[in-house]
Amino acid sequence: MNYRNLAWLSVFSLGALITACGTASTNNTNLKPTLKGMKCEFVPNGQEAIIYGSHLTGADVIFPDSTFKGIRVSAVAGSNDSVLKVIVPKGSTSGKLKVIVANDTVSSKFQFRDSRNLIIDKDVLRATWGGFDPYDENEEGEKVLISSVMLGDTLTKLPAALPEGCSGDYFMLFGKYNKPWSMPWTMFIQYAANPLDGGRGDHSVAGPFDGYDVKDLALKFDVYIPKEAPYQKVHTEIYFGPYDAPDKHGRDRVPICFWEPYAVSGTYSTDGWETITIPLTDFWHTVTTAEDKFPTPIDLKKATNLTFVQFGDTVGGVADHFVMMCLDNFRIVPISE
Repeated sequence: MNYRNLAWLSVFSLGALITACGTASTNNTNLKPTLKGMKCEFVPNGQEAIIYGSHLTGADVIFPDSTFKGIRVSAVAGSNDSVLKVIVPKGSTSGKLKVIVANDTVSSKFQFRDSRNLIIDKDVLRATWGGFDPYDENEEGEKVLISSVMLGDTLTKLPAALPEGCSGDYFMLFGKYNKPWSMPWTMFIQYAANPLDGGRGDHSVAGPFDGYDVKDLALKFDVYIPKEAPYQKVHTEIYFGPYDAPDKHGRDRVPICFWEPYAVSGTYSTDGWETITIPLTDFWHTVTTAEDKFPTPIDLKKATNLTFVQFGDTVGGVADHFVMMCLDNFRIVPISE
């Protein structure tokens, strides 16, 4: 398989490379700060947010709030010239961040907690089919995270503890990929726009951005994959099917993205929640072979459904590996706006 365009694997991967290759500056007063992204764009109040960039030593961050004045906080331990760590203040809302270093103020091109065009998010905009609900109720009726699931007739213990959500509830995929070229419900999340399937009607997944050029948009989602069950072998197919697809997903009618975050090292896990950014130009595969290109880019006017599915062959011991993913906040937003 031809693994290409690996730069979108995750903002965290980019940040890790910057940290490893760069040397913290001790005098950046004459260098304007730049912002490259966040490890995770959805972080609860009171939790640590990590921002990547350059010339960030001594920086403060202004988080958006309902007063439009913002809330200013300072960096915490572990920050350096390319990694800025701050505690998200109470009262923070969605919007662009501002970073202040000496006399320079820069605004992020991305948005913190970008909710302008959520497709599915588990709290309000639920998926149609697939995956597990990672929550149960205890004897007191309180919502608690589960520790095992039913796979067939077997109660199976999860290989790692589930995390707290990055923004409320989330989706979970878990299981073994045992049968090649199959779509077991434990291995996919799907949103079908038809109201008969629980959808919101014949509306583009690009929402208010459906008039944009594909090259200016990206799919983002937040993911947690524990190190005890790293992702490997079977890639994820992501695609946006048409409203009238008879099979609900329309896999053979649209360009597909192969998400293969393990392609560089062989396995992939996250350190907490991470935001994945995939330019819509990376949706170009077909159902024929891994190298064939779809004749046209995504047609945003006809893209109404969303499928996120582990799908492929089981050659090379794929079925020996569990898939365990926590996912949230699927959204299509401008790459820089």
